[in-house]
Amino acid sequence: MLPEVQLYLERLQDRRAEMLKALDGLDADALDWKPLSADANSVTVLAVHSLGAERRWLHEVVGGTKIQRDRDAEFRTRAADVGALKAMYAAAALESEQILTQLSAEDMDATRKLPKDSCTVRWAILHVLEHYSEHLAQMWLTRQLWENRASRPHEI
Repeated sequence: MLPEVQLYLERLQDRRAEMLKALDGLDADALDWKPLSADANSVTVLAVHSLGAERRWLHEVVGGTKIQRDRDAEFRTRAADVGALKAMYAAAALESEQILTQLSAEDMDATRKLPKDSCTVRWAILHVLEHYSEHLAQMWLTRQLWENRASRPHEI
């Protein structure tokens, strides 16, 4: 495996673990809570959407496997079984690892066609990491707001 890919895999594992950690100990109300009534997402939505993005970019764009994804439905997700979400993360992680460990140096620079554009394999991988990082920060902020909402009800 390329050292570059090993580094990306380690970062992906870290991001996924942090996403799941942000869900730990939250009940259904907390998992579905949004800090604003409109234009905000719950931690459940952010976790499901981030996983959908990984599958789209790594499994479909990089790996060439057609996936079934309803992006809009990700934003309507309600809390279910956190165990099921963890299982989905584990399955996606395994598939991502199988795809990424097979990449050569030439593959990393290869261009993938998108519906309206194109990108390199390397860009797609980095985009997934960036996307996870963005939503991970939002998840932790949302969790902190949830946990402190009682002490500042007039502000939230």
